[in-house]
Amino acid sequence: MCGIAGLVNYGNSVSTSDAIKKMADVIAHRGPDDEGFFLSSESKDVTAFGQDTPVQIISSSIHYTPNESITSFHSEQFDVALAHRRLAILDLSPAGHQPMCNSDKNVWLTFNGEIYNYIEIREELMQLGYTFVTNTDTEVVIASYKQWGINCVNHFNGMWAFVIYDKKQGVLFASRDRFGVKPFYYYHDKNIFAFASEQKALVKMPFVKTEINTAATFDYFVMGQIEYEEEGMFKNVFELMPSHSFTYTFKNRDLKKWRYYELPNSSTSHQFNSKTESEIVEELRLLLLNSVRLRLRSDVPVGACLSGGIDSSSIVVMMSSLLGDKIKIPVFTACFDDKAIDESSWAKKVVDTTNVNWHRVFPTSAELLTDLENLMYCQDVPIWSTSTYAQFRTMQSVKENGIKVIMDGQGGDELFGGYPHHYIYYWRELLKNKQYGKLRSEISSYHSFPSNYAFFIKQYAKHIGIKKMPVAFQSAFNQWHFKEMHYLSKDFLAMHKERFELAIEKENASLNALLMSEFNSSLLKGYLKCEDRCSMFHSVESRTPFSDDKALVEYALQIPSEYKIKHSVNKYILREAMKPYLPNEIYHRKDKMGYATPNNRWITEVREGLKDVFNTYVCNEIIDCKKITVESEILFNIDQKPENGRVFKFVSFAIWQKLFFNS
Repeated sequence: MCGIAGLVNYGNSVSTSDAIKKMADVIAHRGPDDEGFFLSSESKDVTAFGQDTPVQIISSSIHYTPNESITSFHSEQFDVALAHRRLAILDLSPAGHQPMCNSDKNVWLTFNGEIYNYIEIREELMQLGYTFVTNTDTEVVIASYKQWGINCVNHFNGMWAFVIYDKKQGVLFASRDRFGVKPFYYYHDKNIFAFASEQKALVKMPFVKTEINTAATFDYFVMGQIEYEEEGMFKNVFELMPSHSFTYTFKNRDLKKWRYYELPNSSTSHQFNSKTESEIVEELRLLLLNSVRLRLRSDVPVGACLSGGIDSSSIVVMMSSLLGDKIKIPVFTACFDDKAIDESSWAKKVVDTTNVNWHRVFPTSAELLTDLENLMYCQDVPIWSTSTYAQFRTMQSVKENGIKVIMDGQGGDELFGGYPHHYIYYWRELLKNKQYGKLRSEISSYHSFPSNYAFFIKQYAKHIGIKKMPVAFQSAFNQWHFKEMHYLSKDFLAMHKERFELAIEKENASLNALLMSEFNSSLLKGYLKCEDRCSMFHSVESRTPFSDDKALVEYALQIPSEYKIKHSVNKYILREAMKPYLPNEIYHRKDKMGYATPNNRWITEVREGLKDVFNTYVCNEIIDCKKITVESEILFNIDQKPENGRVFKFVSFAIWQKLFFNS
């Protein structure tokens, strides 16, 4: 929806108005429709406009109308500043301008996201005596805070990251949605407390003291993890984690964080034992339809990403069913000339059975080379592989076709068991429960004998067995198995080898326990970060019905494992719930691709253009640039090697370092 930023200035070491304007400029792509500012000191409060604030907003009569240019306050000092960049989705009138306040002007809000049940909450608040002057969910957030205080977030269904300045209380109250769809970062030292939607809005500021966080870099290169902890790739820049809120008290500069929501423990799934499969299917179907229905609330057209997989296809067919013939839905598919990964034939089966307008995107390696710096800049941190580029180009096409809101299928795999390693955890669960007959049946029905048993052993070793080994063994194994590790400094690897111990997961006793972990704290968080950056870089709001609907998520994670993988069919219960809507071919589809790209071929094709990436500015204690230069032909000639994305990580990291530490 938008971009937010703000700061509390204690030391008067920076010009508050200049700093907040620069922070807003860095994230202008998140909200090109409007910009607004609120500045506060003991002596006065100011609402200000910028160069992108529409004239009709400046001339409007709303009580939070910006009345002076932000550039007018260069020589004045303010204690608090809030900024907002708006992507207009709900209430396109000037009344949707932010920062927004209550009628008393003592509670100010800068808000990014969508509260999908805002209509129901507004009606509840009206019954309590509240009046509303806009049709926005933003005003509902303010009224909810006035009514319920910091517990207002418990009433919300949606995605959000917001900060409320409560002038009477002398605090900032901030919150991030339950599952991390919308981003939030902050920085603080003795002189400054600052926050923003993206890290770049902080690290581009001269008052932010940062450097490369080598611990997070080790996790990125070796563990395949991107920012699982609060302090990510940028030292001293912290992420407010999903399901968390904080208050920042001005008087004593106290930051108090807490977790306001916990997913119910999946071990309570015995409550489903009395329900038949058909009852679960029916209830799940209703929850899925309601999640999509709420996310169709918009004052601008809503489109969808369509890969042809179960998740995105389910969203498109539900949208089509809910909208009927009233609206032709714009849908977008990434396509490739490689038949092994191209999914357009699957997507077409959905297109042919729904009322949609199909747009196809054809990314190439040459375009990837041209767009590499934009791709890394948009993501803020290094990325896994070129698959993010397919998403980047899809969102670019969404923008070029004039669509502001898109739905996507992130979260379906983590809710219903869609990844290959989920089979291993389910089979292990059957083994632990001594369900030997069912285990034999499930393994035997997975592809062909004996390759299915070989798959089980290999995947078990990869996802479970290796993590049980001593740290020294894990370190040695990684350097032996992944040859690209030889291009990392030996001292760097030795310095952080204890990170293997930190990465050891607690024992997941069931498939559902693993899914809860991946949904709530690891895999999905990274995918949602990529989703947000790719979409918002192109001024597109991405809505993810599987990822942030509280009722759906809680219900799905309680469904027993045996309904998620059955007869070696993954996402079984989702397929059954969507069976009346999906084309038969999609219902029976078993291969899993996602945003697949010809990663190895692309890297081989653009290797000449990548040679200059490893210049002196990336030669540090992390990467052995000399070895890369000498062995560049070996490193980049990976067309015939198994795809793992690790080579691209070096390219991604080098360009990221150039953009954020050498520019």
